[in-house]
Amino acid sequence: MNQSVCPELDLSIVTHQSLKWLPVFFDSLRAQDFPLSTVHLHLRDNGSMDGTPEWLEQQLPVLRQHYASVTLQRGANVGFGQGHNANLAECRSNYLLVTNVDLTFETHTLTELLATAQADDPRVVAWECRQKPYEHPKHYHPAHGDTLWVSGACVMFRADALRRVGGFEPRLFLYGEDVELSYRLRDQGWRLRYVPRACVWHYTYESAGQIKPAQFLGSTLANALIRCRFGTPLEALNAFALTLSLLLLPQNFPRQRWGLVRNFFKLCVLAPFFLATRKRSQASFPFRGLDYEFIRDGAFHAAAALPADRSALPLVSVLVRTMPGRQGWLAESIQSVVNQSYPRIQLVVVEDGGHTAATRLAELEASGRLECVTYVPLDNMGRCAAGNRALALAQGEYCCFLDDDDLLYGDHIEILVQALYQSPQWGGVYAWAFQVETRVHGLDPLHYEEKLHQVIHRQPFERAILWHHNFMPIQAVLFRRSLYQQYGGLDTELDNLEDWNLWIRYTQEHPFGWVPKVTSLYRVPADPMIARGRQQALDNYYAKAQAKNAQVKLTLSPPEVVRMAEVLGRDLYLVTIPRATWRRKVLFLPGIGRIYPLLFRLAARWRLHRTG
Repeated sequence: MNQSVCPELDLSIVTHQSLKWLPVFFDSLRAQDFPLSTVHLHLRDNGSMDGTPEWLEQQLPVLRQHYASVTLQRGANVGFGQGHNANLAECRSNYLLVTNVDLTFETHTLTELLATAQADDPRVVAWECRQKPYEHPKHYHPAHGDTLWVSGACVMFRADALRRVGGFEPRLFLYGEDVELSYRLRDQGWRLRYVPRACVWHYTYESAGQIKPAQFLGSTLANALIRCRFGTPLEALNAFALTLSLLLLPQNFPRQRWGLVRNFFKLCVLAPFFLATRKRSQASFPFRGLDYEFIRDGAFHAAAALPADRSALPLVSVLVRTMPGRQGWLAESIQSVVNQSYPRIQLVVVEDGGHTAATRLAELEASGRLECVTYVPLDNMGRCAAGNRALALAQGEYCCFLDDDDLLYGDHIEILVQALYQSPQWGGVYAWAFQVETRVHGLDPLHYEEKLHQVIHRQPFERAILWHHNFMPIQAVLFRRSLYQQYGGLDTELDNLEDWNLWIRYTQEHPFGWVPKVTSLYRVPADPMIARGRQQALDNYYAKAQAKNAQVKLTLSPPEVVRMAEVLGRDLYLVTIPRATWRRKVLFLPGIGRIYPLLFRLAARWRLHRTG
């Protein structure tokens, strides 16, 4: 970043028994492509006894050579929030970055964070970094990044906004103070943002799914107290019941129940103050048990590091089909592509029946946010023809369809590319996806409500199941472009379920892989009448899609044949199982299996036994 146009930044660090993390943390700061001469460093040590304050004292002369200014405070352990409040009092610039020291920054983290903040709406007052290897499971909007609360592990604030709300709540010692602060900021009408392209490596867990005593006890107490301040009267009352109910949980660490008993007494002492300061704004303050809203499943799917030479990464083509009148949806879907943490993306947009997206795509290409932008308007040719044109224009080694009302979370392409790159035997890979019941109030401008997020399909790849029904939403799949070159594109005779037929053909000889993490979302109508009509149309089309699928031949192993018979016995007839080869060829046609499914399955097993 050019130093002459780079804004100043205050960086707040609170340490406690942190000596082992400090050298690598400061090394990652020095490796930033951001000028540290514009950074004011504020250090606060909370009573460390492991040599942390002495190490910081020794490093002060070196730190002052690199940073605009450095302050160091030492004192008793007053907790995470109070420590950062002490640093906030020293803040002199517009932005304050609050960060843990048990993490490291990627090279472009600060540059990306400041660039996002400077270009953002003034109502946005916080920007949270994505954490690796385990991303925080909290939800955020994939297009504009809005989130209900920001994690304090590494987040940048507008300093004035922090001062106006009084900083962190000093009565929350450790854990949950970031949620409480976020709720107070939103209570003032401000917005919070998640920035997936600004990444840090946070080493908070020694293993996936680890339960840490301090985190468990601190976060459960904070949840109860935040309920008292921001919850409904019933949720505030439930704070006490929820805290007591935790005593029934299995013992996961020594003295767990004693810690929960202490929590209950702390709750009784602190609850009157939190109840007396209740917030009654129109903002949404959700609670879901020990969580604050729904989470994205797959938090402990580990992300790998991208190579330093980004040009060595394969190009990914994201293929978007749209049409006139859907500019609002298209803008969001494109923004979710721009927000991807993966650096090498070609965006291909094919507009069927108009050229209303031309200006927007030209501006995006000029911005340089994506490696390549391709836009083609078509006459009214239909969705499948538009998808095939997009496939023909794709230049990437890997491809991904994205309908204009679907969205990708920021790590979608990165996670799937890593999985596909590591498994050359796969033809493609897919991840979990949210099905989002959406109520649309208007298209120009776009205005909608998301009523329910749920994961409908959690199916590991299996050909037998895929031949029965499609469990891979179109935007959830990343596939090799060589499959298009080998098997062709979408069947233009299908108006619905065209993606199911495509996956049937693409998996004839190449299995697909599966990533158990939510990385995308697709929309369905929230209105029951509209939803029933949509489902009825799909059900009516199912037989036609099956007839198309029946034209495809598969090469299967004997276990796969048996499994196929078990799943599809009502609709299949085994034509041939050659003795000469271990691999079996089967053709699926309506036949005796429709009448005698049990006999069919037994016959399939017997034939396999005889042919060896």
